[in-house]
Amino acid sequence: MKVIKTSDLRKLDVIDVEQGRYLGSVCDVDLNPDNGQINAFIVDEARPFRFFAPTRHTDLEIPWRDIVLVGADVVLVKNRTWKR
Repeated sequence: MKVIKTSDLRKLDVIDVEQGRYLGSVCDVDLNPDNGQINAFIVDEARPFRFFAPTRHTDLEIPWRDIVLVGADVVLVKNRTWKR
């Protein structure tokens, strides 16, 4: 098992393996303070032409159970209904 710092997770691309769609990049990690386990990745959702849109946060919270693989350059996830 390889150890990875949470700072290394930031800005990793997140891809939905079922639809082959780019979802965004990891912007934060929800950790359980009692045992240090990851509860979810918070993903800054990809929106084209973001500079024209009003300043609304559209982050996705992807639970750990939906994460298929955390690689060196990408996070692969299964598409489910996630909280915004």
